Amino acid sequence: MNKSFAAILLGVLTTALLAISCQQTGEKDGIVKFHGMDVDVKSFLTQFPYSPYGIKMSDDATKLFYLRSGKTNELLMLDLSTGSDLDQGKVISSEDFSKKTFWSHEYNETDGRLYWIGDERNDEIINLYRLNIETGEIEKLTDVPYIYGWAFNADKTKIAYIARLAQNENRLDELHILDLQTLEDKLVYTDKPDFRMTWTDISFSPDEKSIVLTVLKEADRTYTNAACINLDKGTLKVITDPSKEGSLDGTNMLFPWYDENTAYFTSDQTGYPNIYSYNRKSGKTTRITTNESSLSVDWIEVDGKKYLFGIENNPAQTKVSIIDPLNGVVIASENYQVTLGIKTTIDNKAYLGAGATDIPFQLWVMTFDGTNLTKEIVVDLPQEKKEKMIASTTERVTIPTFDIDPKTGETRQLHAYILTPENPLPEGKEIVMIQSFYGGGNYYDIEHQIFNEAGMYVLSPSPRGTSGFGRDFAALNDRDLGGNEIIDIIYCAQYISDKLGVPAERIGVFGMSHGGYATMRLMTFPGEVNGNKASFPFGFGVSVAGFSDIIYEHNHSNIPDWTYLEAGDPDKDRDKLIDRSPITHYEKITGPLLLIHGNHDDRVNIEGSRMMYNALKGIDKPVEFLELDGQGHGVKGIDNNILYYRTILHFIDKL
Repeated sequence: MNKSFAAILLGVLTTALLAISCQQTGEKDGIVKFHGMDVDVKSFLTQFPYSPYGIKMSDDATKLFYLRSGKTNELLMLDLSTGSDLDQGKVISSEDFSKKTFWSHEYNETDGRLYWIGDERNDEIINLYRLNIETGEIEKLTDVPYIYGWAFNADKTKIAYIARLAQNENRLDELHILDLQTLEDKLVYTDKPDFRMTWTDISFSPDEKSIVLTVLKEADRTYTNAACINLDKGTLKVITDPSKEGSLDGTNMLFPWYDENTAYFTSDQTGYPNIYSYNRKSGKTTRITTNESSLSVDWIEVDGKKYLFGIENNPAQTKVSIIDPLNGVVIASENYQVTLGIKTTIDNKAYLGAGATDIPFQLWVMTFDGTNLTKEIVVDLPQEKKEKMIASTTERVTIPTFDIDPKTGETRQLHAYILTPENPLPEGKEIVMIQSFYGGGNYYDIEHQIFNEAGMYVLSPSPRGTSGFGRDFAALNDRDLGGNEIIDIIYCAQYISDKLGVPAERIGVFGMSHGGYATMRLMTFPGEVNGNKASFPFGFGVSVAGFSDIIYEHNHSNIPDWTYLEAGDPDKDRDKLIDRSPITHYEKITGPLLLIHGNHDDRVNIEGSRMMYNALKGIDKPVEFLELDGQGHGVKGIDNNILYYRTILHFIDKL
């Protein structure tokens, strides 16, 4: 189909769907009727139409680059010297980024262009692109099936990137270096079966003769290592202990290097991310810290001396530390009740994105004077906006689950947040929405707040497999997809039912991607897994971009190594994977199910949702399906999002 015609058709279809939905309900644009109330979905979407994670900063801390979601997704630049209001950003491209993937953007001060990895049609065929900010011209710089990771050299005249050239287990990964002036693209290293460059993080040496990066032992994410590639010789040396487990989340390269021969990186082979140095001249790797929490770091400098600026994010609190890179001594530290992420560092200042369940976004600058840390908020939302975006109060709780934590010898406790609506539904009509996976984060979630605005409680728990609690907890669901993580959520459901006095028929479960699978698994759970028995008759569920057949998903995903890690070998573990596929137990569904999926999703194939829809329709079980034309692994654009929330709220309202 012609791309221009397809784009026009998508707009017509989306507009038509919204118009039909509004006509049938008598609703105004963006207003959804729910239990006799008007829920202003559009207000939530327009008060802060940005992704906090997607707000990137130039290295000199003078500019912000970000997407604004509206009728289209616009790319904006905000010059912080002229103001701090995100709404006043300048549109720098005529492209509609709701129709394509836009990841990991970074501004290049050397040539004045913005670089990113993305695709053309939300199908995750990921390549490198750049935008000339002055002319608006976009160039596609590579032509490969998928780029895993990329990074600039020191003067930003070159990019190193990892290209995946085939599908499933036989794929080949290549390290390329792209000259940004001549556009010469040079293959410098091809990986081998023993250590793969999948999902890598990259850091150039100052002389550009070496690159340190992450590698996976035999393509296994649970054995993530750091390695150094000699670009002259085309050889790879693993610089961590390949016999020890380590995770992708906990292994990251620092840039720039400490000096011409010494690279720094984090690795969680001890169970938590710690800082290490590697000297390529001596070949020695040295552990610097003895940390036992989540950790991310970057460089700052005071009077010519380099320090590590560290952030330890935890749902209970976040700790900021200044660390001596030579001995790991913490020189200064402060604690905060927010989640922080480093946007950039310059001299003795670190610019941080800050958020919490009740803070959509702030930009902080923290300054270290050699002794003390100070904080200043440089970008914040007006109070009137915040008041329109927060519809709940948050309570942190711990929920006992079914097994014993070997570290304490006592019942394992799961972290969770309860978001209580400011105006709950009447007594006897209360509704609880439980997030099935990827929950428990201390950050603003617009979906949670819209549910709260509709009067519903939200329980956001962290089942085993969740990151942020150490490598071992995150690895508890490896090769156990649909296993004990599901029982964790069942225990959470019983907990919130007892705490609030809400019966199971008014408790729903929702989630996206892995969470979409978990939603279907919870609603079709046969009652026992791994010898552990549990049950909870969820009243309803909302599965977004989920999969119902694990083996089918493995064979049709652009990241099949994910299912291999999470679920197991589709050949050796075939019987287990079939048993843990929701489609196998579809007749056990406990209540109505809503399925939502984009038909351009190349990560989780839409057939996984279609299978479940057709199976349930075949036995006259209540099921609905919203197929989003042109959408990939997510929902983009204000019209699509209004349709998304209207569909969910109408579905629940009819129960």
